[in-house]
Amino acid sequence: MLSNQTLSKSVVEALRFCAGRCLLALAMTGAAVAEADLHYGSSAEDTRWQVSGSIFECRFEQPIPGYGRAVFYHEAGEDVEFRLETLRNLMAYTPAEVTILPPPWQPSAKSEHLGQVKVVDATPNLSLDARRTNQFLHALLEGKWPAISHTAYYDKGRQVRVHVSAVAFNDFYPVYLQCVDQLLPMNFRQVNRLKVLFGSGEEKIDADDMAILDQIIHYIQNDPRVFAVYLDGHADNLGRRYDNRQISKARVEDVERYFITRGINPDMLTTRFHGDRYPVADNRTAAGRAENRRVTIRLEQRDDMPVPDNLIFRPSAGG
Repeated sequence: MLSNQTLSKSVVEALRFCAGRCLLALAMTGAAVAEADLHYGSSAEDTRWQVSGSIFECRFEQPIPGYGRAVFYHEAGEDVEFRLETLRNLMAYTPAEVTILPPPWQPSAKSEHLGQVKVVDATPNLSLDARRTNQFLHALLEGKWPAISHTAYYDKGRQVRVHVSAVAFNDFYPVYLQCVDQLLPMNFRQVNRLKVLFGSGEEKIDADDMAILDQIIHYIQNDPRVFAVYLDGHADNLGRRYDNRQISKARVEDVERYFITRGINPDMLTTRFHGDRYPVADNRTAAGRAENRRVTIRLEQRDDMPVPDNLIFRPSAGG
């Protein structure tokens, strides 16, 4: 679901008055460009912001008329990432210029160059790292206009520029922050990489292990798409093979008990124990053996199940 707000009438009227001059100034900002160059981005009159998401992700985006969407994508457990999603990419698949332009009503102000970013033949066509994405957000808060500029793939003599309008950004930024605030602390990929380690001869989880398992449990309890949990116990190769199998069994059963006491349905859990058969590190070193004394946790998720309606983000009153 998308939430939209409309510019106040007074702001629209003021910007309509200067729209033609503003857009002309924007086109002339920075290096001189040929008349044949293409410029895409919302004008002062038609700028729209949209916020959507769930407890798993947030999208804070602006439609780019005739080109696609500029998206600030924020996944649970990750930093925000700027993406350019195109209807039909016109830029060459080589590095493009990343720039922060002054607002069009301040044509004499300087542009800020943030280096380059690769344009790729995929969706999204372009993704910025977290540092420059946050620079984009900061610039928009200041009323500046982020832009991506590059050579057209079909003509090296033509340039394509896509800009993000800052109009009404400050009205929607708090809504985006609301969405971010309700995200889960971790995403599925992060939770699915976790494991707990054991000391030599240890069979029981400790407080640090419980903290790791609690992160996984919290995710399972908030993502109804998770339908199975696989627990695998392992050991290093010190001692007899039979003893190593038994200690790996004791370890995985202790993790299983903790999941059940914390409310996870036992029918979701599958336990296996392998002794020292599947090392992930060199058993000849102490550090390697420490990595091998472990219980790994793997989740399975229904990819085709839509996010339930009660987990969809909705702005609070006044947001």
